[in-house]
Amino acid sequence: MGGRSNTLLLLCGLAALAPQRISAQGIQPVQAELVQRIDASKASVGDVILGRVQSAWKNSSCELRAGAIIQGHIVSQKAHSKTEKTSELGIIFDSGQCDGREMKPFSLTIAAVVAPPKDLYDTAEGMQSLNSAVGVVLNGNVQSGASPRSLMQSAATVYREPDRPQAPTKVMPGQVVGIPHLAIRVGQGQGGASILFATGRDVKLIPGTIFALVPNLGADHDETAADMKVVNAALPEGRSDLEVTELPSEKPSEIANETELCLAPECNLAPMDGPTDSDTHGAQMTFSLKDLGYLPPAPNREMSRFGYDPGIAYLGPDQLLFTFNPRTLVPRTAAEAESFRRLHLIRGVVIDLEKKQIVKTVDWKVPDNGRFLWPVGEDQVLVHVGQELRLYGPSLKLRRQISLGGALAFLQVSPSSEYFAAGIIHERHTKEIHRQLEAAELSEPEEDVEVRLFDSQFNALATWTTSSRVAPPILMNEGDVQIFSIGQHRWRIVENSWTKQRRVLAVATSACRPQAESLPGDLLFVMGCAHQFGDKWYRVLSGDGKVLLKGWSPSSQLEQTAGGNVGSNAFAIRVAEANRSGISQSVFTPSDLKSARVTVYSAKDGRRIFSIGLPDPIPAVQTFALSPRENLLALLTAGEIAFYRLGD
Repeated sequence: MGGRSNTLLLLCGLAALAPQRISAQGIQPVQAELVQRIDASKASVGDVILGRVQSAWKNSSCELRAGAIIQGHIVSQKAHSKTEKTSELGIIFDSGQCDGREMKPFSLTIAAVVAPPKDLYDTAEGMQSLNSAVGVVLNGNVQSGASPRSLMQSAATVYREPDRPQAPTKVMPGQVVGIPHLAIRVGQGQGGASILFATGRDVKLIPGTIFALVPNLGADHDETAADMKVVNAALPEGRSDLEVTELPSEKPSEIANETELCLAPECNLAPMDGPTDSDTHGAQMTFSLKDLGYLPPAPNREMSRFGYDPGIAYLGPDQLLFTFNPRTLVPRTAAEAESFRRLHLIRGVVIDLEKKQIVKTVDWKVPDNGRFLWPVGEDQVLVHVGQELRLYGPSLKLRRQISLGGALAFLQVSPSSEYFAAGIIHERHTKEIHRQLEAAELSEPEEDVEVRLFDSQFNALATWTTSSRVAPPILMNEGDVQIFSIGQHRWRIVENSWTKQRRVLAVATSACRPQAESLPGDLLFVMGCAHQFGDKWYRVLSGDGKVLLKGWSPSSQLEQTAGGNVGSNAFAIRVAEANRSGISQSVFTPSDLKSARVTVYSAKDGRRIFSIGLPDPIPAVQTFALSPRENLLALLTAGEIAFYRLGD
């Protein structure tokens, strides 16, 4: 299903369109956004221009899906100068991804230009709710009057593009909307190209500029008749079977604004700072990282965020898994060298906590630098190896292998480990178009992501296709959570249940788009930005939207990380402290880190149970773990794995 962007009505009215006689019933214009920046003073004749189709389009010779690429080039160029008062660019599009990923000849002329919407990806929901994308009811929870799709129907491909901001619904051929000093002569250039021109300055277009295009005025087409009337792109067909019921509820929590309350015992404040222990003298036991084969990263290694090397996870109450990169050469097959540019080894070491000895060591080939380890229940972990997920039990006994058939974009686990959503990347483009998009956007191009929803036994419940630009789902036990904008610095946090019910959990004030992740106990950890430069806030919400814990982080703190376990009685938050303020907005090195504080809280009321601060933290995400019995906290320190007893 496509996004909710408005499609353009292209109205008749210019003599320039006379060479093309278009049906009185109208044809559908191609609505595409410019991918790269164009500047007439720097452009050259022959330069490639790329556009991304915003809404699905179809005629007798070509079908373009939403997100398809069209390709054109500059046929004429004139820069502004002392002698040239007018700047010009002649542009024509000559190929597109018709009926698939391959580029095919397809000639289009720019008929109108619209400025890119403000806040290009911030004004709409980042992810369609799973109950509407999938349309399936889980666990037999059928809402009265609902008619959910069958699992067979749910397994059918559903395309989901990022929601786009609304654009004008009607433009005239030859019209330029929202770009001062720019004008257009439609189809008057070489081969039916349109001429974009500006007087007294250079023609400049930024990414996201919208083109309304029609089949090339100088080309032969089947669609001919008396006059051009209305060129109308129809909105996507509605989905009457996916109605959502709004649940009546109390006023949602207001978080991170001046009216927010946090009163004990229902809500507690996270400590801003505290004393830092110089060593692990209070630990029940410790294991030397050096003895386990781990070498710390170079102190001057530049990083933009914490990574996933090393990490720890429990395999039942008596075993701990320690994972790290042994920094050895990786033997690669020819296929691995072609498919995995960031392939590296991860070593898994299982420690028996009763016997205080290593019981098993394995090496995995991990394809990228993303997350590769997820705790599942009390005594299992999921590991991303190659193009598959592997489920291991105690002593790393392999229990299940799930083939992915592509690179893993994300894996989301519900708090109770009852549901899993895996996103698998599928290449939209040929290698050449991929290369061109990467160079134009200076980032990885938008790709298709196949999302598979599994139950606790890894039975497939549903499959659908979305975009890599769409945020991954945030799984809860009863559905999923979305965060979307409702105004400047205002965000609504909404839960969509498997039974097609919708409930507002909270309304947040944040200078950036808030991030969220679910925690065991059906809790939600939400992070946002304060108005002060670099300062951040975080909250822990219960399943009903009540605030259990509120905390703030100045700009000298970074990487707030939360975790829990299936016991659901406690959760932990770690906050790292840097040697200087403002570091959260820049690149840092391990030597920039001063200390880290890990605090354990009650999942019932946010009450603090345990807290410890240690110097020289490891710049990794998974550096703490709560035992299944919730009586021990395992903590990765600069040189040891230390275990601290919780409570009496």
